[in-house]
Amino acid sequence: MSRSLVWVLGVVTCLLAFLAALQVALVLPLGYDARAYWLAAQHFVEGRRLYPLPDAMLGQPDEYHYLPIVVLPFVALLPFPIGVAIRLFIVIELVLATVVGYVLVRRLPFALRPWAAAGYVFFLPMVLEVTLGNVDLASLALALLAWHWRDRVARAALPLAIAVGLKFLPAILLPFYIAAGRGRIVWRALAIGVAAVVITLPLLWRHTLDYIELIPRYTDTEWVRLHVERNEPALLADIFWSDAFPIVLSLVAFGCGILCGRMARRDPSRETEWHHLALALAPYLAPFGFFWTTVLITSLPLFAITLARAIRLRPSLRALTLVGLAGCWLLMQIVQVHDLVIPLYHLAGVVGLVGIALALMANETAQALGRSTPRSRATSSASG
Repeated sequence: MSRSLVWVLGVVTCLLAFLAALQVALVLPLGYDARAYWLAAQHFVEGRRLYPLPDAMLGQPDEYHYLPIVVLPFVALLPFPIGVAIRLFIVIELVLATVVGYVLVRRLPFALRPWAAAGYVFFLPMVLEVTLGNVDLASLALALLAWHWRDRVARAALPLAIAVGLKFLPAILLPFYIAAGRGRIVWRALAIGVAAVVITLPLLWRHTLDYIELIPRYTDTEWVRLHVERNEPALLADIFWSDAFPIVLSLVAFGCGILCGRMARRDPSRETEWHHLALALAPYLAPFGFFWTTVLITSLPLFAITLARAIRLRPSLRALTLVGLAGCWLLMQIVQVHDLVIPLYHLAGVVGLVGIALALMANETAQALGRSTPRSRATSSASG
């Protein structure tokens, strides 16, 4: 099959994926999360409380759960009626999704780009993210920007600070950067974050105290259990809702972030791969963050870079790898309520993707060693 035909078929598939994504988006509550941000901004301007009361049932519609400082950008949307503001924010999300998609897909071979774009457009976590108007995408984009500027400490620190301040998930990159020998970026980012809190504290001190008061509630399993209403099967419920599980999972994710950083320092030619591996594991750092399907978009950079490596394999191994990547993609596509098996499917997809990425990196290393061994022998023979 010619590359031109492959490209044309890919374009058709991408158009179908766009139509499918649109159909899914039309049945979702448009701007469900964006509405909460707009209302929080209104409460802030009116001097009202941003957060639920300490004894309130968490997880109700229109609740705001982010740092107090995150509400400030949304004040710019208050001149618009809430319906208009939500649509404006969705447009911003669409533009941002387009930019991130372009950055991830552009480095792939020309014939493969529309196929990758189709997988990106109809990646249900991304469809949910844009339609609901969450801030995961903005946080991901800022994390990628920080990594792109990693050789310039002052420039990289600002987007990293905003990414972590906006959404806790990219915090897995903090131990990664330190272990990778780029701790100066982290310290600069922390300094920026502290400075931002100090500067805005006169405006936000009361809301900051309210937020601190709620932190123990956010780490409690009970409100999440009631909110997501997932208690079956019983065996998984006993594990997921135990006190130890979120701690162990967070520690494992944190440790993986450190390990990826150490490997990036040891293997600087593939430090971006290690960065994307750590980023893919970000949903498992925050307690029960993995229940929210939108957070799976942190896997997209690893999908893109692994796909680029897969197509360079010999035909048989390439086909097997592409099937594996498609399987991981499908596992992350599953969305269903009232069932604890679904986040387990998502975990299997993420772990499978990480495993494929590591296997391809190991295969690439083995091939490089195989190519270098004969040269080394020849050099030794010539010296003798």
